[in-house]
Amino acid sequence: MKDKINSPKGRVNLFQITDDGVWLPQARTTNTVLYDWGFIAAKAIGEGDQSYRVNVMYIEFENVSPSTDPATVPSFTRDEGTAYYTGLSDPRDYLRVELLGLPGISIESGYESYFTAGETGNLLTFLAQSSGSTGVNGTTFSTAQNSKVSGAALVAAPVFADSTQDVVFSRTYFNPTSDQVLKQASSQIGLSWEVPFT
Repeated sequence: MKDKINSPKGRVNLFQITDDGVWLPQARTTNTVLYDWGFIAAKAIGEGDQSYRVNVMYIEFENVSPSTDPATVPSFTRDEGTAYYTGLSDPRDYLRVELLGLPGISIESGYESYFTAGETGNLLTFLAQSSGSTGVNGTTFSTAQNSKVSGAALVAAPVFADSTQDVVFSRTYFNPTSDQVLKQASSQIGLSWEVPFT
């Protein structure tokens, strides 16, 4: 019954970031908001607990061979959160990265009459980029290993040093698999994630 409830949809953009910092668009998809978003909102909005703000992104990858092979795109439901990620094993893993600052606030298209541009809004845009050479579960993330980014998640990490307390807000995958992006030498993978509150 609960899986029949429509979930809000955001938009996720995938980029290659060149060594001189240019974000080159590669793919665009939508996301699925998990049921745990309600707990995040209850803590942050209801209790005023700032530690539950969305501040982390998971970047899921798979080491493929040959490099033209697609990464796995799993099916999932709205009640599947951190347990999925901790259960990943070589050749699949994920990077756990801090967001690039606070999200931007703007106005979702069609809601311009309700807000003042530059002052108020109902659309958050989160930014993150890949970092490091090893996934959380120990799998190498590198060009040499043909690490291919296939998905991502927005996450509230109330204690950044303790990932066991993470709560997943939303998940997404890049499908068709032609939208997936390989890690390139001297570059990173970037993501922008738009979450409308409508």
